[in-house]
Amino acid sequence: MKEKYKKGNYPSKNLKFETYFEGSMFITKNYYDDKNGYIRELIHVEDEVKEVKFFTPKGVLSKLEHFVKDKRHGVEKKYFIPKANNSVKTSKIYDDGKLHGESITYNEHDEIIKQEVYGVGKLTLKYLRKDNSIIGIKIIDKDNIQNLPKIEYEKLQSKIEDNPHILID
Repeated sequence: MKEKYKKGNYPSKNLKFETYFEGSMFITKNYYDDKNGYIRELIHVEDEVKEVKFFTPKGVLSKLEHFVKDKRHGVEKKYFIPKANNSVKTSKIYDDGKLHGESITYNEHDEIIKQEVYGVGKLTLKYLRKDNSIIGIKIIDKDNIQNLPKIEYEKLQSKIEDNPHILID
């Protein structure tokens, strides 16, 4: 059952929207030129955590975000659009609206092509890769290492202990 249904136009006139609740799910549909070409946004709110899913006009999940008190929080994932199998393109971790943790970019074969670590919104580490293996770690912001998430700091320490020459200036 649709509750609190709202329809409207954006100023451009070729973009229309609908918003409504379906049970506990808040749904926004943005239509581009016709009713068959729309991007759907599903918003589910539970215990102050808002989960937002974006879908392409063909119904393929394109992006997943989480918010707490209107600030990004938790994992954000973007997906390769041509694939309907939820193949991840990027994965980022946020805390209180700032990047805080790993930010990973994948290629179409699910191999990591870029791996960075943020501490309270600042780029702190870059993992240098070759043939899908870590060959070096570059510390971008030495003063921010203490602000890394605990798990990332421990991972860094472990990699340095296992291979002291992995750090690159």
